[in-house]
Amino acid sequence: MECAFCGSNLSRRNWHSGTPHKKVIWQCVTATKKGKKYCSHSKALEEKLIEGAFVESYKMVCRNNSDVLDELMKRMESVFSDQNHQKRLNKIISDIQAMEQKRCRLIDLCLDEKIDRATYEQKYVELDTSLTKLLEEKEQLEQSAQDEIDLGKRLEHFRKVLQTNEVLTAFDRNVFESIVDKVIIGENSNQESPEPYRLTFVYKTGFHNSIQSKMHKQKKSLRSERGRVPSYSENNTCGVLLAVSAEGYCCKLKNIYSPL
Repeated sequence: MECAFCGSNLSRRNWHSGTPHKKVIWQCVTATKKGKKYCSHSKALEEKLIEGAFVESYKMVCRNNSDVLDELMKRMESVFSDQNHQKRLNKIISDIQAMEQKRCRLIDLCLDEKIDRATYEQKYVELDTSLTKLLEEKEQLEQSAQDEIDLGKRLEHFRKVLQTNEVLTAFDRNVFESIVDKVIIGENSNQESPEPYRLTFVYKTGFHNSIQSKMHKQKKSLRSERGRVPSYSENNTCGVLLAVSAEGYCCKLKNIYSPL
C-alpha cells in the first residue's frame, strides 16, 4: 500500500478494538507518525473497502482485457521459474555436510596430535565461521523455498480461476497476492482537488486501473442530494472506460500496461 501524496507506505491498524464498532483501516505512515500536516490529503480507508475495490478492478480486467490476462500469466510464470530457491537450498545443504566433515577430520587430526594446538584452533575458527554463514543462508533459503511453494499454489489457483473465466464475487487473498504488485491510495493529479479515496491497482505486468472507493460515494452522497456533484466522473474521454457498479464503486479503466 502506497500513499499517492507523500510516497510512504500505509500501515494496517485496528480502530475501536474490543467494541462492536471494531474495524481494520489503512493509514499513511507519514500522517500517523509525523502528523497530519506532513500529509494533509491522505485519509484513513477501511480494509473491506479496499478489498471490495479490488473485486471491481479484477472484474474490469477479466471482462475487457483478455490479452492483459494472458500476458500477466506469462510474466508470473517466468518470474516463478527464475526464483527456484530449492536448487540453491540443496547446494547449501551439501556444502554444510562437507564443512561438518572437514571439522570432524580436523578434530581427529588434533586428537591424533598430527597438528599443533595453535593450527587446530585457527582452522577450527575458520571452519566454524564458514559453517555459521552457511547455516544462516540455509535458514533464509528454507523460508524462500516455502514462499516459492506458496506462490506456486497461488499461481495454480489463479490459473484455474482464469481457465474457468470465473468472476470474483468476494475478495480472494490468493488471487490478490498473485497478481497485484501494489495499491496506490489517493490521486494527486489535480492539486486543487485531490482524491484521497481513489485506489489504483498496479498489476504485476505493469497494467493498472483506478477505482473510486465506496467511501468516496458515501462522502459525496449529501452533496449529490443537493444537486451539486454527480456520483460519477465526468471526464469520459477517448480511451477511458467509465462504469458505476451496483455496489457503488465508480471505476475508471486505463487501457495501459508496460513491461516490468
